[in-house]
Amino acid sequence: MNEAKGDTDIEQDIYRMLTKTFILLDDCDRQFFAEHGLSARQFWALQHLDEQQGCSMVNLSRVLLTDKSNVTGIVDRLERLKLAVRTPAPHDRRVILITLTPEGRRLRDTLNEEHQARIRDLIRVAGNGILHTLLENLTIISNNLEAYLEQGNAPSFSRSETQSSGE
Repeated sequence: MNEAKGDTDIEQDIYRMLTKTFILLDDCDRQFFAEHGLSARQFWALQHLDEQQGCSMVNLSRVLLTDKSNVTGIVDRLERLKLAVRTPAPHDRRVILITLTPEGRRLRDTLNEEHQARIRDLIRVAGNGILHTLLENLTIISNNLEAYLEQGNAPSFSRSETQSSGE
């Protein structure tokens, strides 16, 4: 931030840094998953599937924040890779459930461990104290954004309610 500006544009500076950080993390994820023949969306789909209880296409589209047509392509690729299968729901044959294959579970579990290690290596450079403070502050901002989106307008929080103990 330019010191001459003072704090008047701090929100924009933070927005730009969060956006840049998101894009960089997304690119790191894209490269990591590509090394294993997956897209990031396919990996996140694996996170929401298990071998026993299936997940419907509609529910999978909700957790992946995408529409059902995109989920169809994601699941098609997971099936071709023999990582997931589609089966009719026992209670309603119109509903298709997606479950992991044993190979899908093994890959998901292995990638989870490797991905978590990579994230730790990339983020721990800041140190535990800073990371805990960052998490607290990002949680405040995230909660405000969720409330904004749920209500359709900005919630009115007083400055004292949203300040962290670090200020």
